[in-house]
Amino acid sequence: MGLFSPARDPEDPRQIATAVHELGHAWVWKDAGFTITEIRFTGDEGWVSVKIREKDWDHKSARDYAIGCWGGFEAEDRWLREHRMGRAHRGNAAHDIKNFKHVTRKLEPALSEGKARSIARDRVARRWSQIVRQAPVLVRDSRISL
Repeated sequence: MGLFSPARDPEDPRQIATAVHELGHAWVWKDAGFTITEIRFTGDEGWVSVKIREKDWDHKSARDYAIGCWGGFEAEDRWLREHRMGRAHRGNAAHDIKNFKHVTRKLEPALSEGKARSIARDRVARRWSQIVRQAPVLVRDSRISL
């Protein structure tokens, strides 16, 4: 936990939303065949570490990685809407959006944001029950494995 991070509270809806965000990334990437090496939560932020071997980096893996960049946003947005807490904010996903733009800038054929988000939404929906079940565990334990 960071120096000024709040205590982890699996009853706090904002912390659950953050955990759902990270699990959205993780499941979309895992289902694409990537190795998830770490999923962490500190109380006010989280991250997912994904391992992709350089020799395996090709058009398909770049496209799947880019879609996974939106998996977190789409999962968080769904959770917030379902709990009548508004919508996800792009500012909270600025790092993910930057990664998406960096990876997709050279993709041919191009992958639009709208298409990537639509695919990410579908992939999150397939894992939704797992994401929702695992989110409080991630908040409570600060890490989780898939």
